[in-house]
Amino acid sequence: MSKGRILLVEDETCIRELLAEALSEADHEVLEASDGEEAMAMLDGPDGFDLLLTDVHFPGRFDGLDVARCARLRKPGIPVVFATGRPDTVAAFGVLGPRELCLAKPFSLREALGAVSHLLEARPA
Repeated sequence: MSKGRILLVEDETCIRELLAEALSEADHEVLEASDGEEAMAMLDGPDGFDLLLTDVHFPGRFDGLDVARCARLRKPGIPVVFATGRPDTVAAFGVLGPRELCLAKPFSLREALGAVSHLLEARPA
């Protein structure tokens, strides 16, 4: 049985594949999207997600913040792990909510798994 169903949104293929593999090995069910448009379409699926792990910046019409807002319209309170390689973005987040974490790239797989576990363990029953 899966620990959690995760929507992983990352435009860099090698990062997405590494994260997906690590999350799968940690017994999570992972669905992958390479951009905001693909992620938005997946949010409309019937099964939903327990957590969103998204890059903040990627090409296309929607960025990671748009995806997170849309996910929360469908499932208020869904935990979100934001990932970004832009230090100015991390500073702009300011104080994150209790169901949000921000990982600054480069981050280790251990850090990513820890962030996911922390937020999933803190979710309401």
